[in-house]
Amino acid sequence: MNVKENNMFINKLNLNISRKINKQFALENKVIPLYREENLIVALAKKESEEIKRELNFIFNSEIKFILIEEKIIYSIIEKTFSGENDDLELDILKKAIDLSASDIHMEPRGSEVVIRFRVDGILFMERKIKNNEYNILLSKIKIKANVDITEKRRPQDGKYSITLNEKEYSLRISTIPIIYGEKLVIRILYGKVLNYSMDSLNLNIKQLEKLKKIMSLKNGLFIATGPTGSGKSTTLYAMLQYINNDEINITTLEDPIETIIPGINQMNLNRKANINFANGLRNVLRQDPDTIMVGEIRDEETAEIAISAALTGHKVYSTIHSKTPREVYLRLEDMGVKSYLIRDSLVGIISQRLIRILCNKCKVISEKKIVNNEEINLYESCGCIECNNTGYKGRKMVASICIIDDDIKRVYSNIFQEINYLNNDEMLDSLEELLKLGDITKVDFKNFIMMEGLNESKYRRYFK
Repeated sequence: MNVKENNMFINKLNLNISRKINKQFALENKVIPLYREENLIVALAKKESEEIKRELNFIFNSEIKFILIEEKIIYSIIEKTFSGENDDLELDILKKAIDLSASDIHMEPRGSEVVIRFRVDGILFMERKIKNNEYNILLSKIKIKANVDITEKRRPQDGKYSITLNEKEYSLRISTIPIIYGEKLVIRILYGKVLNYSMDSLNLNIKQLEKLKKIMSLKNGLFIATGPTGSGKSTTLYAMLQYINNDEINITTLEDPIETIIPGINQMNLNRKANINFANGLRNVLRQDPDTIMVGEIRDEETAEIAISAALTGHKVYSTIHSKTPREVYLRLEDMGVKSYLIRDSLVGIISQRLIRILCNKCKVISEKKIVNNEEINLYESCGCIECNNTGYKGRKMVASICIIDDDIKRVYSNIFQEINYLNNDEMLDSLEELLKLGDITKVDFKNFIMMEGLNESKYRRYFK
């Protein structure tokens, strides 16, 4: 069937007829009644079945003529027919999530209802519950927008789409998995151009900023941002790239996905369908005469070897590795098959970082006063108000340690990566103590972080007396 014929059928669409069937039935069966002539004209994207015919006969009490139309046209007609249904629910959920600066939306079938939770400042909280039938329609609508097969419910699927709210565009990455009560949906919100990546936004002290600036001034070498998932590693690299960005150098990134657009930087997305992964993407980038390269993540031996080779041959390479400590960065690279001397020769710096929730400035209150080193310090506790959605916390700040691996360090320490771990622990504790003194975290948050990270708390026991 050609485009003109398709348009003819769509233009004759009678919404009073089309809306007599349930949207879920239309989506699941890829069928939609169009209009009535001598018979009822029904479009479908697959071979007609007796079951569909029987159902439509019962609803319309009419003879039926089926016409085959492309699947994407069927979905387009269904969306046109039922536009407005569930729009308010979808937009309301997304708007509330964005207003709260949520990173993810979780929609979880739990038997008789579906629970919707937002991840804000690294913590999930329940936002609302909806009925199963509302969720089924909402899920189908989101799947269509994300170009995901709405009939496939037995295997995980990924997709993406974008929305515009208040004249700002947001990219949404969706992921579905089959669970015992249906399909769970997670939406990752990418704020793109809305966020400003700058060195000042990283919450580093003057000494740490000077360390990063020294690392950024180097013309070649490998710099690694390390920490668990969601610890702000990409934000750190974006801020560094934005700081060094100028017309005299060629900066190219390889990302999965591109989270924000930085003018003047060449940004490349991974594309598995086009066989562009980190390894072969990096090979192609190296043919583009780059000065500085950012590789979203080093995951395998091939990517690691190419990145280190580039760092040793005059390029500055920035990347991330999922690990807890600088020593683990070294061990991860060794596990990938990279020779020890290459790691030692190529690495010029590592930032080990975490994100910690900070208290809401509107409602935090002083819980006690302490005298530490002849200095009076106010310690705060959380309360909760409208501003922070009654959590007592609003936003997160980075706790970090930065290691410069220069010739002096290499000369002093024979086991450089073991020694760096000790330095790393001290600096991270100093960074954490600074937040406590500023009133950004509670004494309990302070202690929990130390315990969770396995840091040496002996020098800070004075706060817990």
